[in-house]
Amino acid sequence: MDFTVEEMNFLCIVRGLDREDTINNIFDTIPDIEDEEMKKLAEVLIGKLDIMTEAEFRDISFDETFEG
Repeated sequence: MDFTVEEMNFLCIVRGLDREDTINNIFDTIPDIEDEEMKKLAEVLIGKLDIMTEAEFRDISFDETFEG
């Protein structure tokens, strides 16, 4: 699964213990997001995480530096 720089940065902020926990964290943050583009990014990220497996989630490298 490919993530944009913005998606990866958001994912690093809301990352939970596993894929499901991370999805729940995103849902929890959406009501507090005022920027519409950021809300859309969160919703797209939920969609991407929803279709991936736990194994695919565990394979995401959170150690890389992501630059735009």
